Amino acid sequence: MNTRIIGTVGMAAAALLLTSCAVQTAPDGSASGSAAALASVPGFDLSDGTIHVGQMTALSGPLAPSSNEQVAGQQAYWDYVNATGGIAGKYPVKVVTADNQYNPQLAVQEYQRIKGDVVMLSGVLGDASTEALIPLLQQNEAVALPSTQSSRFTQNANLGMTFTSYQSNVWNALSYMFEKGQITRSSVVCSMIQADQSGEARQTALEYAAKQLGFTLGPKTEFAPTDTAFTAQVQTLKNANCAAVVFGGATNNVPNLVAAATQLDYAPIWEAEFFAIAQSFKDTDIAGYLKDHFVITGLGGNLDDTSIEGMALLNTQLGKTPTMQNVYGFMQAMTAATILEKAVSLGDLSGTGIMAAMTALDKVSYMGLNGDMTYGPVDERMQPDTSAIFSYDPAAPGSLKDLATMYVAPGGRGPGF
Repeated sequence: MNTRIIGTVGMAAAALLLTSCAVQTAPDGSASGSAAALASVPGFDLSDGTIHVGQMTALSGPLAPSSNEQVAGQQAYWDYVNATGGIAGKYPVKVVTADNQYNPQLAVQEYQRIKGDVVMLSGVLGDASTEALIPLLQQNEAVALPSTQSSRFTQNANLGMTFTSYQSNVWNALSYMFEKGQITRSSVVCSMIQADQSGEARQTALEYAAKQLGFTLGPKTEFAPTDTAFTAQVQTLKNANCAAVVFGGATNNVPNLVAAATQLDYAPIWEAEFFAIAQSFKDTDIAGYLKDHFVITGLGGNLDDTSIEGMALLNTQLGKTPTMQNVYGFMQAMTAATILEKAVSLGDLSGTGIMAAMTALDKVSYMGLNGDMTYGPVDERMQPDTSAIFSYDPAAPGSLKDLATMYVAPGGRGPGF
């Protein structure tokens, strides 16, 4: 298929997404194609016309490589928005970056530094940083988009979500594995998760899946994000004959996990999310183990699949095949742009105006990269329920080979997922 044609289709679809948000319903019920009058607010000077958004992420430290890919993904979408005229076709967007180093204390400091310069935060990396900022966001009537899948943030008026929850990703992956016979009712399925709320979210999904699918729930093992020794956890899992393990770690944990599993001759199916996989793994001796024993959830599909509209647009904007972290940032900017379009149409780019825009929105769509994020009244908001399922393949872009796209467990969304 012709990549140039698909890229053009993707850009046309994105243009439609942007421009369609400008057509609103006036209070008297009549359609209006123009935005309400705007006033200058912190982060937006009407005389200049530029909307400033803040992205807070780990620009330095061990998570910097993947974080900077998210930054590049966001910028790729903002570049597209600006090339098509900006928000509502007239207001360009500029990103102000802040470095929290994945540290909640630094997140608070950086927020205080930039809060007067931006209309919203288009990304905040980390559950802990998001938690630390919530009181300040409430105090300042401000909005942030967490770079996380944690469902506990979904129904918070100051936060705007984008991604499928941790719970839905685990539930979808286990359902897919059950469909394919990789686990059965006779299997023991266990967990190796971070000792935090993201780990508990995964454990909740595992326990739900055990009840729905009928397999045996095995032991829960835990670790801290900075741990480097996993022999004890792996030994516990092996002793329990766990056929599959829900894993909640990131790239920095995986080499030591594989080392411990290899040393103990333990080879279950490990279910993980895409941020556990680094492109650099393909040139190491753990690549073979990952290929044979990992099932991975993520976004979109194959990273070079330009039949997916959003992937075609991202490939075109970057001028190369993206990483999954690029997709993550790209989608988050799509959420922010859609919210800003609505805020402009309502005539208010203040924090309260942006919160009102999220309430007025029905949903945000992602051009085939994921299911819709439902907005509207706070207590009715829901994260997407779809997951892309991958195997590890060092020869594939990003080392991810698509097994299923937009997959939803046959049993549907779990409660609170």
